[in-house]
Parts: sequence; structure tokens; C-alpha cells
Amino acid sequence: MLSDVRILGTSRRAQAALHARVDPLTQQRLAETQDPARWREILSTARFTPPLPLLLAGIELPDGTYSPDTPLAQGVPYASAAQQMAQDHVADIPSGFELAVGLEIDDGVPSFLAWFRPLQSVGSRSETADAAPPAPVGQPAAAVAQWFSVVSAQPVPEHDGRLATARQAADAYMHRSKAENTLRTYRAAVRSWCRWAAGHALPALPARSEDVAAYLADMALQGRRTSTIDLHRAALRSLHHLAQIAVPTAHPMVTATLAGIRREAKEVLPRQKTALTWDRLVRVVEAISSHDLVGARDRAILLLGFAGAFRRSELAALKVDDITVDEDGMQIRLGRSKGDPQRKGTLIGIPRGLTRNCPVLAYETWLRQAGITEGPVFRRIWSARGYRAGATPVGTPPRIGPHALSDRAVTDIIRKRCGDTHLEGDFGGHSLRRGAITTGAKDGYDLLELKRFSRHKSLQVVETYIDEASIKARHPGRSRF
Repeated sequence: MLSDVRILGTSRRAQAALHARVDPLTQQRLAETQDPARWREILSTARFTPPLPLLLAGIELPDGTYSPDTPLAQGVPYASAAQQMAQDHVADIPSGFELAVGLEIDDGVPSFLAWFRPLQSVGSRSETADAAPPAPVGQPAAAVAQWFSVVSAQPVPEHDGRLATARQAADAYMHRSKAENTLRTYRAAVRSWCRWAAGHALPALPARSEDVAAYLADMALQGRRTSTIDLHRAALRSLHHLAQIAVPTAHPMVTATLAGIRREAKEVLPRQKTALTWDRLVRVVEAISSHDLVGARDRAILLLGFAGAFRRSELAALKVDDITVDEDGMQIRLGRSKGDPQRKGTLIGIPRGLTRNCPVLAYETWLRQAGITEGPVFRRIWSARGYRAGATPVGTPPRIGPHALSDRAVTDIIRKRCGDTHLEGDFGGHSLRRGAITTGAKDGYDLLELKRFSRHKSLQVVETYIDEASIKARHPGRSRF
């Protein structure tokens, strides 16, 4: 946002000069207000044609006069570009100062002006100092993509009693209503839309309904899955909600286009990951040594993931403080998961077994060997070259990182260990969860018991696992053929 709008001359002449240089949407917004105090917000998202020069304001000399302004760039079309160019040209900022960029209208001639201003103390911040950047309505697609990435990742501010802070917090909490993975895919989808819009010289924000329909149709022509197309539509809806402008994705043209795409889609049903049932899991973990750190960790991931029917993100997020172990087994409290967006918490119990493949034993072995007493349970391990585990270790011991594994790393571990055992199938992050539920269905557990075990919201989803487990065993013609 512009730091200031300076008018040297009459407001009427300045407004006339601006009206002749800005885009139609900004012209309309300027005409709707008679208060020059609102110009800063409105002009922060304006596009100027022809573009404006960018100047660095002169400094005060010892005799009280000022040095001439220094030209930094010509042909700057909008405020965010002026801010970036000013930062690129001014490498050294004096201590105690910050670089500000504003708009100056000198006798009817507008230009962007950069200057050094003293840093404000915490107690003297203005009501809008910490506000989110305004929506780049009418600006180039690159500015729209950058704005969405910044605003959708906005942190929750500290409480200071100000209205501006409360509004900023409301925006931040609104973004947190969606999972981080969802926001990450939305950002990628908005970047894709902005590239497409720029390539066809179309406005990225606000998007027109006919352009959105064409964009989705273009994705369908490229063979993109309908689920991916739906995701891009949702991302564009989120973009316009954040900008607080009319949402084009609800237009009947867009809805009808999507309906036609679904009807004409020639995609096959999504293929589920292969279930890592108990028999298969035993083959995998029996081939893993528990005498080295990597083996102990991977055994614990596989056995614990199966025993708790965990999603890969839940496994990656486990912390020592979430787990209580006693002679009967272990209790795990999930604080956040896909199945619990309200964060009510879920308590999971895993009994202690009698075999070497007991999940509780694998967990205890991993913590003991790794020396982990707090923080993330499953972490990255850096093995030194030439190190060999055993009764008498050789070489520099591995180093355990402080941070949790990512959910993708958990998937890679599952896939690698299944590959090492030469199991046939398409294994991934969901294989442990699917395998645990499928094994339970084969063992005769009913629908409600499996739903409670898997923490699914819907019985219909659990039924798919039962159907898969019994599709041949309970066929009516089994005893007749």
C-alpha cells in the first residue's frame, strides 16, 4: 500500500489529473468519494496509463534547503511495482529509517515518490499500519498471484486492543478454517489461473465468468481430472472472497460448463492405494533390522501407523507429549487431524502385544535408541558415510534432526520398505490405514466398530473397505460354483 498521497496544489486539479491516468475501476472508486483521505487506499491498487516516473526525494541540507529529487525509474504502472523498484535501487537504508513510497501530485502532474522516514515505535503505529495489503483489483496477474500468496498465509497478530488488529486477526482466522494442504493447493491454482489470464491478456482480478468458464474448459481439453478442475474453481472462489468482490464462479455459465465437463469426462475411477494388510505388513517389518536407528524408526512408523489406522499427516505430527505408555499399552491424543477440524481431540488406544512386532514395543525401541524424550516422535536421520551399526558400531554415529518428518517423507518410507520386500501393488501413505481397516473387516469386526477404530465421519466410507475385503469371500454363489 502507498505510504502517503501528497497533493501540491488544489484537490480538484489533482483529482482531474488522476482521473485521466487511472484505470476505469479506479476512476469509478474516485468518483464515489469526496474524501481525499481515502485516495491512498484507492490509488494503491490503481493502474496508471501512461505509467508514472519514480523519484527518490531529496534530503535536507545543512542550510535548510533540499537537494533535487533523483529519478529512479520511468514507466512505473502501479504502486506495488514502484515499491519493488525503489527497494531494488536503494541498497542501503540509514539506521532508524525505512523506505516509504507514496504518490505525489505536483501541480496536476502525478509521480511515485520514495523517501526515508523514521521508524515508528510500537505505541505510535497507525490504525492501518499492520493491515493486510489491499486487493490488487485491476492490476497485472503477477501482482494478483503474489497478493493471494501473502494474504492467505497471513499470521495471527498479537492482541493490542486496536480495531485494525482485530480485523487482521479475523482475516487470519478465516484462512485457518482450511487445512494448510488445501491452502497450498489453492495458491498453486491461483498462480496457474494468473499465468493463463496473463497469457490471454485477460483480467485476473476480478475474473469474468466467461473467462473462468473458458479456463476450466481449457483444463478439460488438456485432460485434467474433474477433481482438479473443481479445485481450481474453489481456489478462484476463495480469491474473490478474500478480495471482497463479486464471485464469478457461481455464475450459471460456469456451473453449466462444469456440468458438461463432468458428463463428457472419460477418466477412469480413481485407483486406490494397495492395502498393507497385516500379513503383508509382517513380511515388510520382518525384513527391517531394529538394531540401527533408521530401521527402528521405520519399524515404529509402519507398526504404529497400522495399529492406529493413522493418516500419514497424523503420523508425521505425533509428539511425545501426546502419547502415554503403561503396562497395558499406549494412549495417543490426536490434537489435529483431517477427521477432526474442530480440534476437539481424539483418544486412540493401542494394546501391548506379545510378539516382536508389537507396535508399543517398536515405539519404545525407537525412542530409546534415538534418545528422544520430547518433541516430534518421527524425525529425519542423517547417516554418516562409512557408518555400520551392530554390537560394535563403526564410524561416526547418525545424527537425528530436531524437526518432524513431513507427510511426504512418511509416504516415501512406506513405499521404499514395501519395495525392498518386493511386494506387488501400488503402496503409499494411505496403505497402512487402508490395510488396518481391511484387516479388521476380514476378521469380522462390524461397521460401527470399524468406524470407531478408523475415526471416519461416514459409515458409507467404511463400507467401501468392508466391500473390498469381502467382495469374493461373501459372494452368494461361492458355495454353488
